[in-house]
Amino acid sequence: MTIKLEEGLVLSPANPLRVEVANLLRKLILDGQIPSGERIIEMEIAAQLDVSRMPVREALRILESEGLIQQIPRRGLFVTAFTEDDIREFYTIRGALEVCAIKIVIDRITPEELAALKDYCKKAREAFGRHDINEVCLWTAKFNEEIYNSCGMPRFKEEIKNTQNYLRTFRLLSFRTSERTEQALNEHEDIIRLVEAKDREGAARATEKHLYGAMTSYIESWKERNAKK
Repeated sequence: MTIKLEEGLVLSPANPLRVEVANLLRKLILDGQIPSGERIIEMEIAAQLDVSRMPVREALRILESEGLIQQIPRRGLFVTAFTEDDIREFYTIRGALEVCAIKIVIDRITPEELAALKDYCKKAREAFGRHDINEVCLWTAKFNEEIYNSCGMPRFKEEIKNTQNYLRTFRLLSFRTSERTEQALNEHEDIIRLVEAKDREGAARATEKHLYGAMTSYIESWKERNAKK
């Protein structure tokens, strides 16, 4: 099936063309707009982006080195299809990082940052009331990306960000039921309450519970989707 790119390149003078192509394709893969298992055809991508094949080829090498796409002998390049073990590994890594980080955040988060996180929770809740799951995902992603900004450890934050980026492709499917979506929103609100109360162990347990629930929900949906293929 031919991939139809709904987004085009946003060029920056600071980045080579191959980097901009890689950034776009990475975003589309991680957002699920190019689904796992989909074949990537270099010539088609180049034609849709109106660029030569060389920067596309170089961008695909970047994504292959990151594990987002893989070369299958005699078949071509495909978006990596994650296994259940892969999913559990991603969530295990994220859980280890975030449970540690949330204790640091408690000591360093400012009232302004706390207010912003409460606002993200509120907006996600309002979107849920409108049954707008795409917007729920947007605000929960914003929450997930921003909560660790106050830990004051740039390398640590970058590791968390990288893991969260891989899990972005799982988020929409894990919100397939209103029950799980509401549960996730409740869990975010609990985490904020515990952070505000300076309850390190409580916040760590709430974070661990939240990520376990997200993983379990996604794996259930992933199994159902694969059973229908």
